[in-house]
Amino acid sequence: MPMRPDRVPGPGRARGWHGWTSAGRLLALRWAVVAVWAALLTVRVVVVTVDPDADLRAFGVAEAIAVTVGVAVVVIAVVRARSVGRRREDDVLALAVRRIDPTVWSVPASPTQELRGTIEAVRPEVPLSDRVTWAFGATEASMWELDERRATRLLVIRWSRVMHVGVEEVLVPGAGRRTAPALALHYVRADDTTAVATFFVRAAPGSDRLLGPGDRLDGLLARLARERIVA
Repeated sequence: MPMRPDRVPGPGRARGWHGWTSAGRLLALRWAVVAVWAALLTVRVVVVTVDPDADLRAFGVAEAIAVTVGVAVVVIAVVRARSVGRRREDDVLALAVRRIDPTVWSVPASPTQELRGTIEAVRPEVPLSDRVTWAFGATEASMWELDERRATRLLVIRWSRVMHVGVEEVLVPGAGRRTAPALALHYVRADDTTAVATFFVRAAPGSDRLLGPGDRLDGLLARLARERIVA
């Protein structure tokens, strides 16, 4: 008997536990923990009703393990929710920038104190958030921030006015004495004064981790140095 077309497992159809999304797996795990709690409680009530003098130490150990697993699941869910929210903000910002210019390649970043000072001088009315996005194109670099649901361009650096692109070790804001490699763009403002924009590169959209020394940072630096146009 031939299989119905709607029952044919296509390549895009999720099958089995590995086909679930991470959110679906977490939800299933939460309900499994709740089911275990309910089962342990029911068994304890039945055992105490049948034999009030029964040894319940085994149930106590099982309940302690179930509670520990449940608390861990809740903590994981909270951390994941925050991570998903940050990633969604980054994705919305990158999409908004590419709608304006689809040719740019975006780099998720965190501002340094130096960059914050530059933005305060240029755009004092806009408070700079902890997560921004750089859009690098053929002729300019622009820094964007998500202001509620609107993408705001805060700084524009023309490649014809860039003097040097390099990497500097900069203190991470709010992290004590910890340093991290920051990209530095030395450029000339419209009024012919020199300026520098330093920023930390985040490891991935939605991530608070910074990109450390290695091939990815070296490749980014080389691409910037190669594509910039110096007058």
